[in-house]
Amino acid sequence: MRKLFLKSKKLRWLLLFFGIVVAICVVLIIRGNTIPSWVKWQNKQISIIKSDDEKANLILDKKAFAVYDSQGEEIFRSDKAFKIQDVIAADIDKDGQEEILAVLWKRGIYGKHRPFWKKTDEENFSQHLFIYRFDKSGNIVSMWGASETGILINRLKTYHKNPHIIMCESIEKDVSLWGWDNWGLRREKSDVSFVAFGDNLIHTEIYEYAEHEKNGKFDFLYEPFKDEIKDADLAALNAETPLVDNAKLVSGYPQFGSPKEVGEAISDAGFDIAACANNHIMDKGISALDYTYDFYQSKDILCPGIQKSSDTSYRPYELISRNGIRFAVFSYTYGTNVGDISKVYPYAVHYLPQSEAQEKELLRDFEKARKEADFIVVFAHWGEEYKKEVTKQQREMAALFAKAGADLVIGSHPHVVQETETIKRDDGGETLIYYSLGNFRANQGMNEETRTGGKAKVVISHTWDGVTIKSHELELISAFWK
Repeated sequence: MRKLFLKSKKLRWLLLFFGIVVAICVVLIIRGNTIPSWVKWQNKQISIIKSDDEKANLILDKKAFAVYDSQGEEIFRSDKAFKIQDVIAADIDKDGQEEILAVLWKRGIYGKHRPFWKKTDEENFSQHLFIYRFDKSGNIVSMWGASETGILINRLKTYHKNPHIIMCESIEKDVSLWGWDNWGLRREKSDVSFVAFGDNLIHTEIYEYAEHEKNGKFDFLYEPFKDEIKDADLAALNAETPLVDNAKLVSGYPQFGSPKEVGEAISDAGFDIAACANNHIMDKGISALDYTYDFYQSKDILCPGIQKSSDTSYRPYELISRNGIRFAVFSYTYGTNVGDISKVYPYAVHYLPQSEAQEKELLRDFEKARKEADFIVVFAHWGEEYKKEVTKQQREMAALFAKAGADLVIGSHPHVVQETETIKRDDGGETLIYYSLGNFRANQGMNEETRTGGKAKVVISHTWDGVTIKSHELELISAFWK
């Protein structure tokens, strides 16, 4: 009797175990054959440009969409086998006529266009991105379909700065950009890697070494950083010394004049931005300022903070774009070594504001820049030389930049590395401030602090609601050039 009881008990445990295994298998099968619960099914009504003089109406409802002509007649309905998650209208191929882009779920990964090396397709649901267009007869036909997106799309829209680019948000809140490339959609790079260095000070010892040991070339200065400069989408430095094309004007401290070969080396290294508003920019007079500006412009290097002496209007910022992100770049200095030249050359040097009226003007300039750009960068020449402590004036000016809506502030002039701070703004954004990156290339061997510089590495990224800083770090480097 006892043996029978034990056998019965073992049988019950065996049946229970078998039942659990069957249940797990059933759940896995059901999951594989159903659409994930995180999917948000959109309901939309969209007006579509069918031609120059006619529009159509698209209605997305109950996981399907239909298109109606101007008289209300249905001219297209999505395939019953497709479960439509989201849909938008956009002129993706730039032909002047809008296409329909749909995020949908269907069984199988490939559909009709299964690769020849794949004998069978899967039965599970997978997510896809399909494009439909109007043909010459006004009918809607399939234009392109992705085998599988490779990301799990939560929603999509056109990028507000470029209506031909599609923005997809994944379930992890990451954003990817997609554009048309003849045969189909191509994923665009949606991050911008930005690297910035500090003060580029060409002392006498440096240009004499270049003349005697390097055949007058200065490439050796930037060689240690050349790969990461070229790999970055944007690379910047504080061009502390003006360029000259006359050998008689070449000099070091205290009145700097750097040979044009320094500029050649900066260009060859791959820099995109040379911030030029600093206290030494007028060391060799207005002609050197003009030459410096023209030189960097000729090399397609942005030179914010200065303008030609002949300019008749103020241009507070420069614009530059990378990977679908447009940057407005400002550069200011506390002053120049020859004093305030604004009475003679009103726009040649951009100064930090010194009065309430100038602060209001700065706020207006930033407001205008925000309408033109996605991200604002400021180069600020400020603070006290050789002091690691941030001054009261620096903090007050940083607060003003944050109030104005700056996203990134890069400081120079102290020749030593200072702290990094993030200020939360009233608009919900944040302003990242590197108060001083110290020296980059210089011969200030006073102490270890002047021989050490900072390299700011910032990644700026698209988000669903705009552009923001994704990550940032400060890496210490040797500022000594040998």
